[in-house]
Amino acid sequence: MRRIRCETCTTRPGSVVCGVAADVLGALRTAGTTMLYRPRQVLFSEGMPCAALYLLCHGAVKLYHSDRFGRVHILEVAHPGALLGELSLRDDDAMSISAEAVTETQVLYLPRERLAAFVKQHPEAAVRFFAALSRELAVARRKVRELALKGAESRLAGLLVQLAGAEGSLLPDRHLQLRYTRRELAEMIGVSTETAIRLLAALKRKGAIAGGRRDVVIADPERLTRIAQHDETDVRPSDHPA
Repeated sequence: MRRIRCETCTTRPGSVVCGVAADVLGALRTAGTTMLYRPRQVLFSEGMPCAALYLLCHGAVKLYHSDRFGRVHILEVAHPGALLGELSLRDDDAMSISAEAVTETQVLYLPRERLAAFVKQHPEAAVRFFAALSRELAVARRKVRELALKGAESRLAGLLVQLAGAEGSLLPDRHLQLRYTRRELAEMIGVSTETAIRLLAALKRKGAIAGGRRDVVIADPERLTRIAQHDETDVRPSDHPA
């Protein structure tokens, strides 16, 4: 993977550095360290110190939590422009989640001390960081709300809509190239793998999607969106992971 410069980055308009002056952009780049990851490489893990933020410049990153039984729960798949990681004023606070590259990924690693010096020098940039972190908080709250209020079929349809809306995912012929296994899809919506397979089959029967194991055709985007917005299927408690 070739390193992408901020000045030529096509995803910059959707990130925290959108519209900043050239000198501020240069100062931010100096404050951080550009890091490249291959698929499946871990950016950070639960239990690590909360000592940095990661600005996702290119690629996709899976954010997940492992419970005490070793089961993985995928909380979000982050796309370019997202701020990852956690910061704390206390040295003994630890990361609550892990992050793993799904595709070839580039991030700007911003350690706490250098980030603090940057925002002191450029206070207008601090507002952008606050706004970006607020968006991430809103995403987390929406996820909690969906898990509490939506049925599994609606959550799966919503996930497919979200993935189709990600840059580069939806091809002109409406093929959605899935980079995730059925197990990973199940972890993203909080059900068992068997339930996720059954729900995909149900969406195919309804004509919302078509296709095979790795490529999903969004056959009827409007219907898929309606299913995502309305709870049409109840999943028994036994369908959820034990």
